[in-house]
Amino acid sequence: MDMRLKDRRVLVSGASRGIGLAIVERFLAEGASVAFFARGQQGVDDALAALNGKGQVCGAVVDSSEHDALRAWVTQAAETLGGIDIVVNNTSASASVEWTEAAWRNSFEVDMMGSVVMSTAALPWLEASDAAAVLQVATVTASEHHDMSVCPSYGAIKAATVNHAAQLAQNWGGKGIRSNSISPGPIYFEGGAWEDIKENYFDLYERDRLAHPSGRMGTAEEVANVAVFVCSPAASWINGENVVVDGGFTKGVGL
Repeated sequence: MDMRLKDRRVLVSGASRGIGLAIVERFLAEGASVAFFARGQQGVDDALAALNGKGQVCGAVVDSSEHDALRAWVTQAAETLGGIDIVVNNTSASASVEWTEAAWRNSFEVDMMGSVVMSTAALPWLEASDAAAVLQVATVTASEHHDMSVCPSYGAIKAATVNHAAQLAQNWGGKGIRSNSISPGPIYFEGGAWEDIKENYFDLYERDRLAHPSGRMGTAEEVANVAVFVCSPAASWINGENVVVDGGFTKGVGL
């Protein structure tokens, strides 16, 4: 399928590894140009090395909780790429094991406000695009109860980002801007949370692995395939949706 992404200009947050990096790779494979950021210089350098020769891509070190810096990066990325067609909000404070107010505030500033600031900062360029799209990478924990050994801020704030993405679909749809979210289930990749869980909490890993009908966890590439399609002009009539990408891990019936 031609997803009609050649020469489209894409911003991706939190993309030095895992799902974010896989999304960048998939966009590049479709001929898009991509600007991404992550918090650590080493991660950005490693990602750029892995992406070398795969297309037009630039990376930067940005902390999405530092909102002025995030706005400045969006402007710089737009100037570098010559505009913005697609915004992918992938950054996350992740799940903290500490049940503290600080964990809640960190999730809010990074996951929620990071998405709000990035999308809003990109709005002038999105309005100028003829195929504008915003995507929020959320989680199945936003809609289904899971282990509460970690702070509940993770699922609660991700649920708020799904709601925000749906609101953008209604409020920005008249501007020609689509907005959706995707909710991955457990995704295994090198250096990711589930690798750590497999090594240190094997019983938990096995329980969740076996909860998938296929008997395995998903890959970052499988999530990226869905993310890029939903953002593409090939999915022009998908708007305001939350697409679950979990291989049947959750058991709800969507209508």
